[in-house]
Amino acid sequence: MITQIPIGRFSDRRGRKMPMLLGLLTFTILPPLYLHATNAYILLPIRALGGVGASAVWPLAMAMIIDQADGANRGSAMGWYNAAFYSALALGPLLGGFLYDFFGLEAPFYFWAVLGAASVIMVYFRVPEPERKEVELGRLPPKVKERLVSAGYGLTFMACCCVVFWSGVVGGFNFAMLPSYAAGLGLSATDVGLIYLAYGGTTALSNIYFGRQSDRGRRKLLIFSGCLAGAIAFAFLPQAVGLIQVVLLFAAMGTGLGASSPAAAALIADTSCTSRRGETYGIFNTARMSGVVVGPLVAGLTADAYGVNGAVVAFVVMAAAVTLFTLTVREPRGRSA
Repeated sequence: MITQIPIGRFSDRRGRKMPMLLGLLTFTILPPLYLHATNAYILLPIRALGGVGASAVWPLAMAMIIDQADGANRGSAMGWYNAAFYSALALGPLLGGFLYDFFGLEAPFYFWAVLGAASVIMVYFRVPEPERKEVELGRLPPKVKERLVSAGYGLTFMACCCVVFWSGVVGGFNFAMLPSYAAGLGLSATDVGLIYLAYGGTTALSNIYFGRQSDRGRRKLLIFSGCLAGAIAFAFLPQAVGLIQVVLLFAAMGTGLGASSPAAAALIADTSCTSRRGETYGIFNTARMSGVVVGPLVAGLTADAYGVNGAVVAFVVMAAAVTLFTLTVREPRGRSA
């Protein structure tokens, strides 16, 4: 959470490819270290270094994609990016559990390291360094720093950040409360896996579809309706009594995120400067990680005080607030380059 913005700024000045390669390298060398962590004092620094590595991957990946996507296809590009992310969220636990069951505890970690190494090789040989745009169209003298957010779009920028903050909050709820919520309904661990699969799968697929739709216009409508769908789905969780109902509600949440997230990511690019996109998406992803931090804290505190349903009510309130805030979004009349 605290390193994405500085790394994003660094990439704007020095380039994106090398920091991303270093970040991916941590995905290669850290997984085996987990196996040698004998207590929390050893595990926490490993996790912290992993967080720094992730900070050099996610915002820079988004900036690199936007750098190479024209204004008419940004929503689609961000939809595919988010689809890849949520596909891993849907399939990762299933694959990790399979490797653990059949090959032991070490197998998922070494497979993770292999994927990290493959990513390093792929990015090194196949991903070009985007051309840096220090001054856009000669409008500013070389030593004048461009404004991060276009004039009049400050609330739009904040609202789009709130959209991904909400997606992080939902992830935090899943990490902290979903097992307890499922246990209260008498659901098994396998059922929890199916819920994750429904949530991640629908999020991935809907990102692709709604990413394309956002390029046709009405990004504000997609952002608002997606957040509203998530709020309504959360509001109905206390009334769910079985696996099918829970799966459908989490699928609705995933669909809502799929509608709002690519539109928000594309709108961020439409309303911010080209030469500071590493910093821009550092802020954007920091908002997401803030939600991942806030979500479990709110879930834990409210659940301890009022039970699991009390935590759900708190999340509905947050969802409603974010949904209302998205009404402040303004869409630019023309797409920037």
